[in-house]
Amino acid sequence: MNQNSARETACGKKLKYHHGALRPALLEAAEKILLEDGIDALSLRALARATGVTQAAPYSHFRDKDELLAAVAEQGFQRLALAMVESATGQTAARARIERLITAYIRFAVGNDQLFRLMFSPALSDMRNHPTLAMTAGKSYALISAVLAKRENADPEETRFQTLAIWSLCHGLAQLIMDDRVNIEQFGTADIAGFVRRAVGLFAAQLA
Repeated sequence: MNQNSARETACGKKLKYHHGALRPALLEAAEKILLEDGIDALSLRALARATGVTQAAPYSHFRDKDELLAAVAEQGFQRLALAMVESATGQTAARARIERLITAYIRFAVGNDQLFRLMFSPALSDMRNHPTLAMTAGKSYALISAVLAKRENADPEETRFQTLAIWSLCHGLAQLIMDDRVNIEQFGTADIAGFVRRAVGLFAAQLA
């Protein structure tokens, strides 16, 4: 069977790719394995089985499992940043943009539980070996920082602190909701957007 043939994924669905496009197919299969079985089941051998290639083929794209995990996480961070940008498009007021950015962040986390956990996994905490991942991972943080920095008379030092505070709120809420530690309906809000609006209200004076 050649590389233009249909391949069976780990989930039993056919995965097609063309010659020279094995890497995207491997990353797609990796996300399916991650979703179905978790990070422990993700390996280069599992990818070879999922895409129907030889066991050596994935090594032409990923040196080892760490490099594979970094590539999957990088793809996740790119999609997260895109979702945040799309959500905030058209909003001009700082508070409205921050609300949209945080809401998109949390919705992405909740909707992509296993991928989000991989993106912030301790296994990838040292990004010195993955410079492109490090750059991509900072995009969501940079989107929040950019909104705060564009305010009139924004102080750079205060902006750095406020960015960290708001991102901490954003990430913490996402993690708590994912872990079922918070039921937002108990706080008088029916959805994530409503909960975020109320939480961001704590920063209203700073965002004016």
